[in-house]
Amino acid sequence: MSDGTTLTQPWRTQWVDRPAGYRCYEAAHPVGRGDDVFERAAEELLTWQVKTRSGFDVVTDGEPDPARVAVGQHPTIRVRLGPFRLPEPARVIAVVDEESRRGFTYATEPGHPVTGEETFLVVKAPDGRVFLVLRSASAPGLGIWRFADPLVRLAQIVYRRRYARALRA
Repeated sequence: MSDGTTLTQPWRTQWVDRPAGYRCYEAAHPVGRGDDVFERAAEELLTWQVKTRSGFDVVTDGEPDPARVAVGQHPTIRVRLGPFRLPEPARVIAVVDEESRRGFTYATEPGHPVTGEETFLVVKAPDGRVFLVLRSASAPGLGIWRFADPLVRLAQIVYRRRYARALRA
């Protein structure tokens, strides 16, 4: 769990304190209904499948269990662009493991197209509906990425749509 210093506040059910100077995004996307759907979606989320099913490769060389998300992990997330793989270095800063909420947050590292955080949560509502909650706080990346910011913003929209479909029952 986090010490409270994350931008996207994954431990909170509602994101109330949005950080100044960042583009903030939050949306809940339906996944399905029931305990089985929640457990399956949470397991898939915590094994990076929300990213891999959305057009990314995730490389976590040297980690004890590279297939599973863990605090302190430094994955290199690579977006697939035809024959090219564009690296997006990151660091996992929080893992949420609660009865009806599971997920993780990563912060971008130097070389990533944006500066900020992204949170992925699978949430089971009291009525049994299951949602993928996406939160992000982003600002233009450093160096050459500043010039690509309009394209990066467009890519964020495209990939959020892919995330929304990645865990559906």
